[in-house]
Amino acid sequence: MNARRFSFSKIIFALVIFSAAPQLFAKESELTAGQKERAVSALQQAVKDDPSNAELWLHLGFAYRKAAQIDDAQHAFEKSVSLNAGEADAYYMLGLIYESKHQTQEAEKAWKSYLAAETDASKRAVAEKHIHHLNQ
Repeated sequence: MNARRFSFSKIIFALVIFSAAPQLFAKESELTAGQKERAVSALQQAVKDDPSNAELWLHLGFAYRKAAQIDDAQHAFEKSVSLNAGEADAYYMLGLIYESKHQTQEAEKAWKSYLAAETDASKRAVAEKHIHHLNQ
């Protein structure tokens, strides 16, 4: 039971660092390398323990992204949407990653999937701008 509680506390730490980071830190660069590594490690363990949890994969993707491990982030976001096709945030991040890699078709597909999953009009407008830009 103590090992489980310890693991849970690591997951909470990782989620606080990466989910609440915009509120807690002015800049992503203010996160120490050690904090990023501990959060990634905790979330890696969490997805090993619960590999069918789309939300954990999503958070792992964000952790990898903040740790500048873009290929790993891409894999985690892809895993998240494979487990939950309605995971809008994962599609958003995939759209950005694919764009940064000049994978236009994949980016457009991710943005369209984001539009299908997202209901907020202002967020949808951002995706529509990305699609428009890709088609120019």
